[in-house]
Amino acid sequence: MRLPLISGVVLLVSAQALAWLYLGPHRQAASPATVGGVEAVTPGELTGTLLLGGFRGLACDILWMRADAAKESGRFYESVALFEGISRIQPRFEQPWQFMAWDLAYNLSHEVEDRRAKWAWILAGIRTGVRGCERNPQSERLLRHLAWIFQHKGDLFHDEIEAASWAELLNPLLERVNLQVPPSHQVPLFAAGAGISNFSIAAQLYRGCVALGEGRDGGYLRGQFIRRMIPLGIEHDGNLVRNRGRHLIALRRYLDALRAWEPVVAWSKAGKDTDADAHQRRVAFESYERNEGRLRRKAAALAGALAPADLAESASAAILARQWDAVDAALARPGWAEVRATGRIRWLDE
Repeated sequence: MRLPLISGVVLLVSAQALAWLYLGPHRQAASPATVGGVEAVTPGELTGTLLLGGFRGLACDILWMRADAAKESGRFYESVALFEGISRIQPRFEQPWQFMAWDLAYNLSHEVEDRRAKWAWILAGIRTGVRGCERNPQSERLLRHLAWIFQHKGDLFHDEIEAASWAELLNPLLERVNLQVPPSHQVPLFAAGAGISNFSIAAQLYRGCVALGEGRDGGYLRGQFIRRMIPLGIEHDGNLVRNRGRHLIALRRYLDALRAWEPVVAWSKAGKDTDADAHQRRVAFESYERNEGRLRRKAAALAGALAPADLAESASAAILARQWDAVDAALARPGWAEVRATGRIRWLDE
């Protein structure tokens, strides 16, 4: 009896060691840089973790291989269930949360034809992403992935997103961010009520990512593209309201986007040639050069069409010169049109 028992233990330990050697580097790369205590772990997760004890790693590795095989074979329901199991054993492991949210919002929503069913799966992916952020409050990666679901998939469901109130679901995430960063990096919370677009939600979540990267650990931000997603998202929001005929509101959003480009270009110029982020800084500056001038000209043209006759030229010139105080003073004057009354503006980005 002893020999089979000893052999079984040896084989089990050997299997765990081999799995750790194979999957350990991938798990480490996917884990948060800083891991806290168990304050975000639910009782069920904690019970499962305690029961498995030292075999948590082996269990996760086995489930991970099965989930990855199911995902590659297109068995997304099974993949989600297996990643859910991993998240309960190791809730501070980022990647299962990301894969679950992706499978729900992208793969499973693609499998159904009905629009309401598609939105239900996307909403399930959003809620899973929120759960992952709650379990990993220090994870810029999961917050970034959640922002992208709003930015990208949300572009197909404007009405559904704007009909909902997101403050209750998303503000706790930003509140956790604000607890970790100094006052200079605090992120404003979402206002209660409906009406906020997917692009505005994404831009605000991306602000949270930047705050986590810059305010908590001295400026390290893995997703360097995040900075430019903020002004781009605000501009997309302006395009959305512009195409609905609300031109003056669109102009104000364009001006918000132009101001949001300023910290991006400041960061891109702050490094040195020896900076580890030198390439990303150059990419950020190139994005600024491609987008900011075009947006400025678009905003100036719209201001000229909406401003009172005696302000049209000066308001457009102030926008082109980035004289924001003069622009604000001009907008405070009465007489601005809410929409262009005659004709139709033909936009180059339509």
